[in-house]
Amino acid sequence: MAVFTHVSEESARELVTRWPAGEFRSIKPITAGIENTNYFVDTDHGRWVLTIFEKLTDHDLPFYLSYMEHLGRKGCTVARPLRTIHGDLFDHVGEKPAILTNRLAGDDGSTVGPAGCASMGETLARMHLAVADFGLRQENPRGLRWWIETIPRILPIVPEEIRPDLAAELQAQIAVQGSEGWKALPEGACHSDLFRNNAKVSDAGTPAERVTGVFDFFFAGTVPFLYDLAVTMNDWCSDLSTGKFVPEKAQAFINAYAFVRPLSELEHQLWRSALCAAAFRFWVSRLTDFYLPRDAEFLKPHDPEEFHRILVDRRSCELPWPEEEKENFA
Repeated sequence: MAVFTHVSEESARELVTRWPAGEFRSIKPITAGIENTNYFVDTDHGRWVLTIFEKLTDHDLPFYLSYMEHLGRKGCTVARPLRTIHGDLFDHVGEKPAILTNRLAGDDGSTVGPAGCASMGETLARMHLAVADFGLRQENPRGLRWWIETIPRILPIVPEEIRPDLAAELQAQIAVQGSEGWKALPEGACHSDLFRNNAKVSDAGTPAERVTGVFDFFFAGTVPFLYDLAVTMNDWCSDLSTGKFVPEKAQAFINAYAFVRPLSELEHQLWRSALCAAAFRFWVSRLTDFYLPRDAEFLKPHDPEEFHRILVDRRSCELPWPEEEKENFA
């Protein structure tokens, strides 16, 4: 969402005619994020988001865009790609693929409380149930294979004091994710990056706060639902300054999730491993962004230590679990 590709107002006016989106009014860059170029686009028919893909190719996109479209058709509150006037899921800006999606209502979820966490838990569970009949599969683009390829590249340039922990956690995750238990976890297409900045919330900071939509699906893959739950809760329910769960947020989130999609005994057994895997994924990616930065206007890498602290905490902390299911697994 950093600005890698510049689009002038004149170019945008022509570009928007490729979709049935209405007559162009204005375009404004979105400066948050680090992967793609995004703009707000207003027309006389509504408000849209233009995304230009800096890494993903024409070959990569059908999984992501079909997944978004499928969730929308199932009634999930997500950003959906608007098909072009020719019925295609995407077009191009120069040689780079580009899409237009509906702009979601609501505000940034950075100040979300327990009510918002519960709403996200319910939303995430419904997304997981919705993919039962989604036929496409894709390996997690920031999963185990990527860690194995990436860590040797960054190990020589990250601070010496964290190198042993990076190497040790990689070996631990290789063992866990190669186990029969991990392979038996329920899985499907998952967002895999559902942080608060990838969701919109209404009435944020009040007891009435609710998730109004989810967007930015471009790290999605076929993964265990438990892993996707861990990714989301590690961001939504943590005090990033300490790495610890905020108990009332974590309990509200997982209770709401399990009310819609109950969790199994196997998922209970692998819950700590999933939380560690989710924290490790973002520690590694943030280290990569920080120590191997790319050029982009407005680009500001996130602090890698936030997720190192979360990883260290998850290895031994008391874990949240649905209150009704604690009795079943006691």
